[in-house]
Parts: sequence; C-alpha cells; structure tokens
Amino acid sequence: MQKTYGGMPNMEFVIGPDGTLLASWDWANPNELKKFLEEKVGPSGILDEEWKALSQRSRMRTSMQNNDEVPATQVPRETLFPLKIELIAGDDEEKAPLTLEAGTLPPEVTPGGQSRLYLTIRPDAESGVHFDSAEAAIILLSDAKGIELKKDKVVAGKRQKTKDVFPHALGVMWSRDKDSKDMEFTATVVAKMAKGEEPSREWTTKFRVSGPVPVVGQTTDEILASQLPSPSQLKTLQCVTSEEEKEAPFNIEARFHRDPANPGQGTLYLFLKVNADDGFKWNNLASPPQVAIKPISKIKLEKDILNAGIREGEDDVEDRILALRLTLESDAEEIALDLNTETWICNSVQGWCRQFAVSHKVTGKL
Repeated sequence: MQKTYGGMPNMEFVIGPDGTLLASWDWANPNELKKFLEEKVGPSGILDEEWKALSQRSRMRTSMQNNDEVPATQVPRETLFPLKIELIAGDDEEKAPLTLEAGTLPPEVTPGGQSRLYLTIRPDAESGVHFDSAEAAIILLSDAKGIELKKDKVVAGKRQKTKDVFPHALGVMWSRDKDSKDMEFTATVVAKMAKGEEPSREWTTKFRVSGPVPVVGQTTDEILASQLPSPSQLKTLQCVTSEEEKEAPFNIEARFHRDPANPGQGTLYLFLKVNADDGFKWNNLASPPQVAIKPISKIKLEKDILNAGIREGEDDVEDRILALRLTLESDAEEIALDLNTETWICNSVQGWCRQFAVSHKVTGKL
C-alpha cells in the first residue's frame, strides 16, 4: 500500500469495499480518522472522555526513536552494494542462531562526504528462535580499516511483541580514508534470543565485514554467496533453454525464497555458471552479464533488468549470483518467467572472445 499510495513511513488509508481509496493521511492521524469514519459509517460509541484518555496513551514500544534502526521500507536495497560477512569464532564457541547481512551506499553520497551502510540482524528461521524485545539488540563496531565509522555502537529498536521473529536493519554513517579502495571492520552482535517458551539467552557473536569501496556506476544486483538463505529455504525452479541455444557456454540455475515475514513477497536468485571445464571464462574487459526478465505468471518485479558486477582481471570463472525481489498476487500458484541473457565469454583454449545472447524459461510451483 505504501508503494502504491505514497512513501511516508506511517501513512493511514481508508479503502472502501470496492477497493476505492476513500481517504489517506501522510502520517497516522487518529482524530481525523475517527472523525471521517463517524461521518461515513456512524457513531463509534466511544464517549469523548474515553477517547481523550485513549489519545493520551504513551507511544507504542515499536517506536524507532532514539535508536539506529531503519524501517524495512526505508532500506534502499536496490541501491546497496553487498559486503562480505565472515563469522569470527573459536573452536569451542557455539554458533549463535542468527545471521548478519551488510550493504552500503557508495562513498561521498552526502554533502559532507559521508555515506551510510546497513547492518541487518536476522534470526535463524530453521532454529525457530526469536528476539527477546525486553532488551534491544546492539552491534559493537571496531577495528575499522579503510573507512571511519561515525559510531562504535548501534542499537536496534524494541518491538511491541515479546517474541520478535523479524529482522532488524541498523544504519551507520561512514567516510573513507583518503584514496582507500577496500573497507573492513568487526561487527559484534549482542542479542537476547529464545526458542519457543524456553528462557532467553544472550548471544555475543563476532563477524568480519569487508569488501571493496563501491564505485559509483557499478551494479547492485549481484550478491555474495554468504548472503543467500540456507539451502533448505530455497526452492529450486526449472530453468530450460531452447534446443538451438543449448550449446551456449554458460547455464543458469534459478531458486526462489519466500519471505517468511511477508508471504506475498520473495526473492528470485539466478546463478550464472560458465562452462569452465571446457576452457570458457567470463570476459571482464567487456560489459558484465545482463539478464532481462519478463514475468509470465501472476507476479510483479521490482525491476526487469539485472546486471552482474564488474570484476578485476581480464577474465574469471566465478559464479554470478543475481537477486531480484518479487511480489506474488494472492492467487498465484506458480512462478513463470522469461530470461534473456547477454554476456561476453572467452575461450582460453581456442583464443577468442565473443558475445552470447541466450533465452531461458523459468518455471516452478509455489
């Protein structure tokens, strides 16, 4: 609704039975909403004294004031550059049931020469754990190299529900050291979590976050393997090409992850694999792989063109993993997409490079 009707974080809508938008407010306005409904529907039955008492209640615990959490709708996922995450743990340490994701905007995006990166703490769905909102999760930031972080501690917001299974995205500003090309820092996540009705336990987990300082103009559609959900959460889709194109020196695998917090949404992952065993390599001196996507079934795409990232060196054989958010219509029963991929590939044995254009069809039951 927010994407359809406007971009404010706490908008309020009144929609009629036929789907018509009757009224809206950029910010939630209980008094105006009550007045509108009483005019259109009838008296609420709430006395003025009761309404005054209700209106004076304190803010809900979901408030994101005085902390560093960013609402999910305000995280610019499509413009973020992914950063590599490595778990730092000793042999005797038990792995915490959570994951950390990191992405950043390009450097110098503000007039003051700063930028912003986003750290998302996500509970492990397979473990069945949840955050205990009695104590907000925090991330301690240290050992920064190549950049200066403007905070050494970021704090998550508290949720209304005690059993919080949703991810927390925290934002922190940064600026880079002069002419630095790489960035690295340690993120120590301290979070209180529990499983089912078991007592909560505090977990402290260290991660090393690293990656090249983004270059403006690079793509943001490629992700790292460490950012993928666990294999058991990914549904494999069928990806086939036409008979005349089967001899192309690369192939695509497709998988889908349904968002547990938003069942009507999910992420499509495309794995582009070059036939390295036959001497083929991606050509990094030409344009990176590009995939045009056309939906066939009842789905909506955030974008219809995906671009792989630019790599250093003349060529390589690493897989390219592209990610795309999907919105499923309520009665959607399958995923069906047409893919058209253009990429430059070299053959190190025969000594040539040329462009290939190959079409695939992706299908799968939900």
